Amino acid sequence: MTPAIAITRIKLDTGFGRDLEQTWRRVQAGESAVCTTGEFDGAYISRMDSAVDLVSLVAAISENGLPADTGVVMGTNGAPEMAWLTGQPYSVLDDVAEAIGATGPRAVFGTGCIAGTNAICYAIDVLRTGRARAMLVIGLETLTVTTMATFRSWKAIDPAPSRPYQGSSGINLGEGIAVLLLEADPQDGVIAYVNGYGLSSDAFHVTSPPPNGEGLARAMTMALDDAGVCPEDVDYVNGHGTGTSANDTAELAAMRAVFGASAPPISSSKPQLGHTLGAAGVVETAITALAIRDQVLPPTASADPAETGEWDVVPQRARASRVDVAVMNSLAFGGANGVLVLGRHAGNRHSTTDRQVAKGGEVTVPDVGTATELIPRAYANRLDDLGKLAMAAGQSAWHAVGHTADDRPAADRTGLVFATASGPTRTIDELHATELRGELDRINPVTAPNIVCSVTAYYICQLLGIKGPLSAITSGVDSAAIADDYAHGLIRQRRADTVLVVCADEVGGARAYVLKEEPLCVS
Repeated sequence: MTPAIAITRIKLDTGFGRDLEQTWRRVQAGESAVCTTGEFDGAYISRMDSAVDLVSLVAAISENGLPADTGVVMGTNGAPEMAWLTGQPYSVLDDVAEAIGATGPRAVFGTGCIAGTNAICYAIDVLRTGRARAMLVIGLETLTVTTMATFRSWKAIDPAPSRPYQGSSGINLGEGIAVLLLEADPQDGVIAYVNGYGLSSDAFHVTSPPPNGEGLARAMTMALDDAGVCPEDVDYVNGHGTGTSANDTAELAAMRAVFGASAPPISSSKPQLGHTLGAAGVVETAITALAIRDQVLPPTASADPAETGEWDVVPQRARASRVDVAVMNSLAFGGANGVLVLGRHAGNRHSTTDRQVAKGGEVTVPDVGTATELIPRAYANRLDDLGKLAMAAGQSAWHAVGHTADDRPAADRTGLVFATASGPTRTIDELHATELRGELDRINPVTAPNIVCSVTAYYICQLLGIKGPLSAITSGVDSAAIADDYAHGLIRQRRADTVLVVCADEVGGARAYVLKEEPLCVS
């Protein structure tokens, strides 16, 4: 039987500071760290008070000791850009692991705004399969000029404090670091159990989910099934709640599809902490775990009680309530969805499943010129060099095993794992060159999303109709090996029947192949 997985320690650094309990009290009181500071043309944002010091935060969570086989996993969108700026790709994860003597698995996920959630899902799999006794999960995001300018190019920034679920015109961005310790079968110190997860892809639009929330609803259903609970067992949903019309509409539609007319309360902490992007899944899992610990519903602080309509969004202040089972939703550009189910008690333990995995259709694409000749012309002006290489390789591997638009595996049982060592360097180059020229207001909203690695993965999902688990791995030179291991695990644990693995870098070309439970017949 698989072990119970629990969150046993939490550390946070947000616009409210680094004191966890003080942050939690301020969240419950409905206070907000989002304000206008004069930066970024007066945008409403949440900034951390202190300089980023991840190693000391991890040291603090580790001060009572950790098993030697502890692993470290991070969710962030900033890894490729930081590597580009510093010339030291992904060294922060190694610094963290070495500082605490952790010898277990290491990985960085860059799956857009579900990156942190994706990291937690990976940690759950590692712990369930016995590859480590503990996993440190880190969510990290800081605000940069290029991030703000990119969001402005999509007209996604709210010029005022955002109001999720009540018709605000955009998001307020925020910085944040969250560190969780997840342990398998802990003897004490449990804050909340993490009993299940679901991952899916919309394959719908690069920056907007389908209005009916179909992809998120599938991820929610998968997570509930994984946790062994029914929709009527859920007491609270920590929503993605960005404040954009497209995201809020889709999320509430997914809620309606999963829960019907008896939906539990749903709230968003983004009006208080800002949207912390790649860190959001870990930050908001921490908030959800504390809600379970203290049996309280955190608020949507900006909500007007007179405008809540059919939804209980816990307006303005927290309230006491039973929270035995809670759901945490994440959505990302590129149509990636991630959902966690947390509980006051350990969930039903499933027997470990293992299936034989076959590999087929491996192809390589040596350079961008070759890639451009292989991809559909409609994508040529939307993709950067990394995207062209990835799409060309993915499409070629897909066709090499005989899959076509009319003959392909079930979309929702097919996953995509994308891996890159250096990320979208040309797009990063162009954004920084635009900044130096003082022309950030001229950023191209069509190509700017390519800085997010989940967007590269999205285009492949859209082309091939892939709607199962979607993950982007940005772990430097280890990315391809991590992706291969992770994709095998998705099939062995029956989260997908088929997984397309795509590894690409602008220097070095791209490689792709298909994994499947059954032997593959290569055409």
